[in-house]
Parts: sequence; C-alpha cells; structure tokens
Amino acid sequence: MHILVLADEPVQRLWSEYGRDTLKAADLILSAGDLPASYLSYMTCFSSAPVVYIHGNHDDAYKRKPPEGCVCAEGHVVLVRGLRVLGLGGCLRYRPDSPTMFSEEEMAKRIRRLRRELRGTGGFDILLAHAPIAGLGDQPDLAHRGFECFKPLLSQYRPAVMFHGHVHQAYSALGFQRRREWDGIPVINACGSFEFDLPDSWQPAARPSRLATRRMLRRAEPGDEHF
Repeated sequence: MHILVLADEPVQRLWSEYGRDTLKAADLILSAGDLPASYLSYMTCFSSAPVVYIHGNHDDAYKRKPPEGCVCAEGHVVLVRGLRVLGLGGCLRYRPDSPTMFSEEEMAKRIRRLRRELRGTGGFDILLAHAPIAGLGDQPDLAHRGFECFKPLLSQYRPAVMFHGHVHQAYSALGFQRRREWDGIPVINACGSFEFDLPDSWQPAARPSRLATRRMLRRAEPGDEHF
C-alpha cells in the first residue's frame, strides 16, 4: 500500500502537472491538517486514491466549507482501502476560543470516548493526528507541544504507523527529523509531503465486527464532516 501523506504546507510540485505521477501512484492520500480545502479537493481530480483528512489548528473553515470529494476522519475510525484510519486532529490549546484546540485532558477524554468504537473496530491501523506525541518531535513552546495521551493509545492498539504534522521543517534549527518511533511504532512528521509504503505483510491484531465495518464505511463517504 503506497500512502501519500500531506500536512501544513502545500507542495507546489503536487499542485501542478509535475506532481501528477506522484498522485497517480498513491493508493491512499492522507492529510494531517492545516492545508487549504481547495488543495485537498484538487488531489481528488488527479488521483483515484481516497483522500482522508483531519483538522489542523488552523482549519476552522472546514466546518463551513470542507474539502470536496474527501473523507473526514475527525474523531472516528474510517475504513479506506481495507485500512482503519483513526483521526485525532487539533493541537494543544493555546487559545481559549478555538474548536480545533484541546487541553491534554480534553484530548484524553476524546480518546476515552472512543473505547467502545475501538472495541468494535478491533483497533486501528493508522493514527492520523495533527499534533505530535509529547516529547517526541514536538517543541517547547505551548503552541507546539505534543500530547502525552497518544503514548498509551499507541501502546495499547499497536497500529502500523502514526502520521502527524504541526511542527514545520523551518522550526528546527538543528535539522528536521521526519521519522521517530514510539514503543516500536513508526511516528512520522509529514510536514509538506511524505511517501510511505505499508508492507503487504502488515496484519492487524484484531478484525472489526460487521456492524463496526458498516459504520466505518458509512463514515468514509466523501463529503461528510464528523464532529
């Protein structure tokens, strides 16, 4: 499974004819947030791959005008190309009035509310987040700190990979590091774009129930926003 992951900054090459081969080669396109809706909608015109997105901390406008033809995974598990994608967008709260920011406890509460759903889905294969894990590629300032509660989530369900954005390449004076690991699970900062090959040998620990599968497929209908 060839996955193209996007976040934070539109890549001019992809938004032009020079990026068409990259789009056509993708089996799945994921957006980890903070990208224009028109950019994601553009992807659907030149790729047969599903485009799945979550909200970044600057994506308030998605609620009024979401990306057309794309699948919203915000706060739920969606089933695309046989993979269960769990979407947890937003970042650590640094502004009191933002609907796309959460305190550590608020994010932990979102995860606790997913327990019943995750029992039905048998877990998830990909964690698609906007913010990083606390202490793993985040920054010391409040706006760019990660979430501690992602650690037990990954350790419990052991997905194939976690993708995030939020920490831009330009923020690191010592060099940008895309790939890290938490408890043996790849954690990738997809700022700009990143191509990832999920091995055919990947086998999830558990399979979803029939009811959960129907629900995931319903959520995976393009154009639906989930809050």
